[in-house]
Amino acid sequence: MPVEVRFHQLHPWSLPPRRIEVDRRESREHAEVLRESFRFVRADRRPEHCAPWVMGQELGWRVHSPLDVSLTPLDQIELNGADEPEAAGRAVNRTELWQREKSHLAVKKTSWLHLYQFRTGRGWENTFLPNGAGTVEWRLGWTAQVPRGHFLLVLPPERPVAGLDVPTGVLSSTAVTRMNRDNGLSIAVRPTAPLTLRRGQEIARIVLLHADSLQVRSLYAETAQPDAKGEPSA
Repeated sequence: MPVEVRFHQLHPWSLPPRRIEVDRRESREHAEVLRESFRFVRADRRPEHCAPWVMGQELGWRVHSPLDVSLTPLDQIELNGADEPEAAGRAVNRTELWQREKSHLAVKKTSWLHLYQFRTGRGWENTFLPNGAGTVEWRLGWTAQVPRGHFLLVLPPERPVAGLDVPTGVLSSTAVTRMNRDNGLSIAVRPTAPLTLRRGQEIARIVLLHADSLQVRSLYAETAQPDAKGEPSA
C-alpha cells in the first residue's frame, strides 16, 4: 500500500506544496526531430533523458512563498529576559524582546516582522517569528499529515534564492503534528541580504524519509596492503 502525505490549506492565502513533473515527452520529440532532419546537431544528452536527474527533480514537494514579501537580515541577541525584560532590553539597546520557549530574543525594530500579520480564530498572528542565530520561523499556513515512523526533510531549493539561506532540517511526525495544531507547518529561513520574494516563488523543498534512513550505519572495506613481495596481503 503506498505511503501518503495529505496536505491541507488552513488559510485562503496559503500555498500547499506541490510536486513537479519533468516533461520528458517534449524533450524526446525535440531530440527525434534533430536526428531525423539535421546532419550534425543533436539533443540526446539532455537532462530530461537521464533517469537519475528526473527522479531527483520529482522527489518530494516544492515549497513556495505564499506572499509578496521583502526581508532583511535580522540580528538577534539571546537573553534571559524572564525576570527583568525591560532591563535586558536596555542592556543591549534593543526595543523588542521576543520570548521563544526559555529564552528571549532581542531584535531591533524591524517593520517586516510585524507587517505580515494574518487572521486566525485567536486574533492576529505574525507570519514570521524570530528564531535565533539570524533565522526566523516562517509560518506557511498549511498542514501535513505525516505517517508515523516517517520524517520530513527540509532542504534548500534546487536554485538557491540570493540572500535567503534555508537550513537543512528534519521534522519528526510528532513535531509536524504539533505544528498542525497551531498554524500549520513552518520552516526556518535566514535572510542574509535584503531581498524580495514573490508569491509562488520556490523557497524550499521537503522530502519524506522513513525512520530507517536516519539509522543507517556506514561500513567501509579496508584496502588490502601489499606484503614485502608486493602481493596484497589478506
